[in-house]
Amino acid sequence: MTAVAAATTPTVLYRSLLREARKVKDYNFRSYALRRVKTDFVANRELTGGETTIAINQGLQQLDMLKRQSSLSQLYPSVLSVME
Repeated sequence: MTAVAAATTPTVLYRSLLREARKVKDYNFRSYALRRVKTDFVANRELTGGETTIAINQGLQQLDMLKRQSSLSQLYPSVLSVME
C-alpha cells in the first residue's frame, strides 16, 4: 500500500480527524469538532463507490481546516471554561 493510499483510508482519516480535534484549545470548538467528526462518519458509513471517494476528499478538507483551527487556537488561547 502506498503512502497516499494509506493516508486516505477511512480509518486513518477518522483517527487523524479525532487527533486534530483534540488539539483545539477551546472547549466548545473541541467538543463541536469531535461530535461533528463522529456523526459525519456514522452518517457516511454505508457509502459505496464514487460516493466514498467524494466523502474522503471532503474529510481531507475538514482535516486541513481542523489543523488550521488548532494552530490558531494555540496562538490565541482563550480563558479556561468551567467545563475544563
